[in-house]
Amino acid sequence: MKKSQKILLTLALILVFVLVYSPHFDYRFPYHIDEWNHISNAKFLVNGDISAFGATVEFGFHIFLFVISKIFNLVLVYKFLPAIWAVFSAAVLFWVAYKKTSSNFFIALLSVIFFATIKSNVNVTGLWFFTPLTFSIPFIYLYIYFFTEGIEKQNKKLLLISIIIMSFLVPIHSISVLFALPFLLVYSLFYLNFLKKEYKFFSLLLLIPFLGILFYKKVYSVPWPELASNLINALQFKYGWGVLELQNLFTEIYSSMGYLLAVAGMVFIILFIKDRKKYIPYLFWPLMSLTLIILYRISGASYLIPYQRNLYYLVLSLPILSAFGFYYFIVLLNDQIKKLSLNENFKFYLEKFVGLIVILVVSFLIFKPYYQIPEQVDLYRVINEDDYQALLFLAELPQEGRVLATPFVSTAVYAVSNHLFISDIFFYKKYRLEVEEFFRSKDCTAKQKFIGKNFFLPPIYTDKQKIRYILSKKHIDCGWELIYQQNNYIYSVNNE
Repeated sequence: MKKSQKILLTLALILVFVLVYSPHFDYRFPYHIDEWNHISNAKFLVNGDISAFGATVEFGFHIFLFVISKIFNLVLVYKFLPAIWAVFSAAVLFWVAYKKTSSNFFIALLSVIFFATIKSNVNVTGLWFFTPLTFSIPFIYLYIYFFTEGIEKQNKKLLLISIIIMSFLVPIHSISVLFALPFLLVYSLFYLNFLKKEYKFFSLLLLIPFLGILFYKKVYSVPWPELASNLINALQFKYGWGVLELQNLFTEIYSSMGYLLAVAGMVFIILFIKDRKKYIPYLFWPLMSLTLIILYRISGASYLIPYQRNLYYLVLSLPILSAFGFYYFIVLLNDQIKKLSLNENFKFYLEKFVGLIVILVVSFLIFKPYYQIPEQVDLYRVINEDDYQALLFLAELPQEGRVLATPFVSTAVYAVSNHLFISDIFFYKKYRLEVEEFFRSKDCTAKQKFIGKNFFLPPIYTDKQKIRYILSKKHIDCGWELIYQQNNYIYSVNNE
């Protein structure tokens, strides 16, 4: 690449970082409850609580966080991880697009720009959050590239790299592999003779579902006789699977102009590109995701992967297509200007002027909706600075029992303080209604009765089951020892 191209790419990657990091300009903690849950799972490993570690299907991601936690304060560094990983993902996308288009720098650069416009919200998730899904994004682009290149060039080395990447993702985010298998299989049928010739090698692909099945069986302790039926049920994500079940608008996660240009890109690939066959997977990808989304909206069930994830995988397929659409629109526009019966110098400047206007208009239309998020799926803050300081105080206290706090604050209790809790907002919500009632009620007798219970609860089953500390945003006058009072109140409870 030329020096000027490297500068443009660097600026595009900086744009990605700034956009993804921007929600944290005034908030230094993770936004999503999934992020807090993953931090807690990593802390389980740090503290040697292997029983909790073994209960998650995303333990590969937790190992990654565990390694980071050995170097940094995971809670405080987490705000940087979405932006850093988004830059890495964008760089991988650039490389894939650059290679796939035979070194077309501008299509590759535009892919990064359109990638930067992908929106986020707490329902569909997205680049603003560091989760197994976002961790998988660069690897999704890589294994699809290596697989399709390997098939097209009949190169077993490239196919093997793809298989290794897919196998690597299974214990991190298995559905980030599962979603692509149908359209990759369909694409492979275009090279049926190669598949027949190398059938022994292609049997390696069976390793991926085999690893996935073994992994599933191990995590959920499913007996062999029940494994098949259990898997079939597990791969049907019916209405109610998600925290929120919404008829999400497609514009919640990508701009209208981005979609329009992606459709244009598909048309340009089909009509004008001679070697269009190598782009077929990038046409099948959004079509397959869109088909599954439509089936869900008709039947109320999503197969193989959850509906909310399907929406996101659909959008991940679009930046390259949008880049194609925009690039070839400019090319066709310039061709039409060149055909005008005008002075050559005038046509040259007209071409530049019209191109600049188009770039400004498209840029405005793809970036304008970036921060437009429906209120019900907008960002929320699990804790504030006062809560964090209270949790740091708890971290210095003996871990003699559980902490009772509101479900929102409880989501961060273990991640910050290493203390067990009673109920959080989603993952451990057995007693959520009772906990909420505890903090609403003014009845000290009822409160005392509740804290006198012995809670045998996840995420870790230990003998430390009774409530030892109460963390409240309001003063509670029920005779407990007040040990902390700085915009939050912490009480020590004797349950002996």
